[in-house]
Parts: sequence; C-alpha cells; structure tokens
Amino acid sequence: MLNELQTMVRLHELEFGLDANANLIPDRTEAEIARCRAEVRPAILSRYERLKARYSQTAVMETDDGICPGCRITLPRYQIEQLRRSLVFCDRCGRILYHPDAVYRMYA
Repeated sequence: MLNELQTMVRLHELEFGLDANANLIPDRTEAEIARCRAEVRPAILSRYERLKARYSQTAVMETDDGICPGCRITLPRYQIEQLRRSLVFCDRCGRILYHPDAVYRMYA
C-alpha cells in the first residue's frame, strides 16, 4: 500500500494522464483513480480539488531544490525537511509539493 504522499501524487498523475516527467500513462483506469481517492484523507482531497481547479496540471509539483516550482518562492527550512516525508503545501501559492525520493523510492 502506498503512503498518502505517494497516493496523492499517483492520483494527480492518473487524473491528468501524465507522470512527473510529462510521459503519458498508459492504461489509467477509473477504478485506480477511485482507489487513490479513497485512500486520501477527505480534507486533503478537498484541498487538492480546489488546487486542481485553480492550477490544473500544476496543482501537485515535484521539487528537490527547496523552491516551489509554481511560484518560485524559497521554502522555509522546516518545509524542506518535511519534503522527504510528507505532503508539503507551499505557503505562498498553496500547491502540493513533494520530493521525488519520497514518492519514487518504492520503485528503486
């Protein structure tokens, strides 16, 4: 089972049909999307829906340099440390940010 961060990123990839590298995802299914939605806490899912309506494909973004790729603000030190463990919301634009190691380590 994926953790909530991995599930949130996977949901975003499935809904837009693209992975973090903008590669098309083959065989995405409504069942997998529904499973991901069921595994994310309702408060996070609600926030994601608002972000998705506002930012579309850039509601969830990868960062490994401590800068929000959406609004280009430098993240505070505590958020940079959190990136490897959990969901981080940019203080300025609200986007969901993640570090690739935290999400894709299961594929290594």
